[in-house]
Amino acid sequence: MLRVALFCDGRPGHEKQSRGILQALAAMVAVEVVTVDVSALSPVQRIIQLLALFSPLPWRGEAYPAADLLLGAGSRSHLAMLLAKKAHGAPAVVCMSPLAFLRKRFDLCLVPVHDGLAEGGNVFCTLGAPNCSVDLRRHRDDCGLIALGGVDRRSHSWNSEEMVAMAGELVERERQVHWTLTSSPRTPEETARGLARLAELHEHVEFFDYRHTARGWIEERYADCAMVWVSADSISMVYEALSAGCRVGLLPVRWETGAAKFRRNEELLRRRGLVLPFATWQAGDSWKETDHHFNEAQRCAERILRIWQANA
Repeated sequence: MLRVALFCDGRPGHEKQSRGILQALAAMVAVEVVTVDVSALSPVQRIIQLLALFSPLPWRGEAYPAADLLLGAGSRSHLAMLLAKKAHGAPAVVCMSPLAFLRKRFDLCLVPVHDGLAEGGNVFCTLGAPNCSVDLRRHRDDCGLIALGGVDRRSHSWNSEEMVAMAGELVERERQVHWTLTSSPRTPEETARGLARLAELHEHVEFFDYRHTARGWIEERYADCAMVWVSADSISMVYEALSAGCRVGLLPVRWETGAAKFRRNEELLRRRGLVLPFATWQAGDSWKETDHHFNEAQRCAERILRIWQANA
């Protein structure tokens, strides 16, 4: 039995990464999970955590359960995980890269390739972040999904009119497909309204506002839809769709100067033939046949098991 302490910071995207790994672990060994909520930690509490971590005094760790493995994602979880490791000695595995002065204290850092860190030591590089999506082998060629991200001024500029126009071109040309359109937390209202209008104009199109969908709804759409188009800013949805075995298309955005990580990610996806750029589709091309089995959560779980077994 592998007892895992799962550190949750309240952000659904971070929890999906950890839950995806737990899901993959549970397919290989018996897993017991205890959840540690660190979402409400104040700045003062985090400073106290930092001082306690670097103090030569032992940390008793009553707040954190003893476990065989510590797992978490998001910066709020980092100090709590390392204090739990200090108290109980369990290996600590973090999704995405912590600050450099904390990184060496983790037993394993699961870092997306586009973050630019070299693999080696305790850094294990992944294609995108691990997630909860799996290929259930039930895709329908007459089902498609268009999922949009939205505004993030640090990385890109967002044009609602252009995004809705691209979605409109897809549903106009691919009338044999029943299309599901959906928004996400960053999607502006004007973009959502534009998608809703498309659904009103076409019988083969439905729009679902993310706010009115249940947990796990989009994973169900990935499982059904053979093709998924995602705006290039939403890295998480791109990799979720790939993990679900979908054919994935990219709707372009205009990257800002400081968006090197996002540019690297898009270039990596294009270079490996994992996505179909919208301009390529407009020119009449389609997805290339590939036998790529995309399951980064499983790769992470396999690496974690080796660490656990070495410490057992």
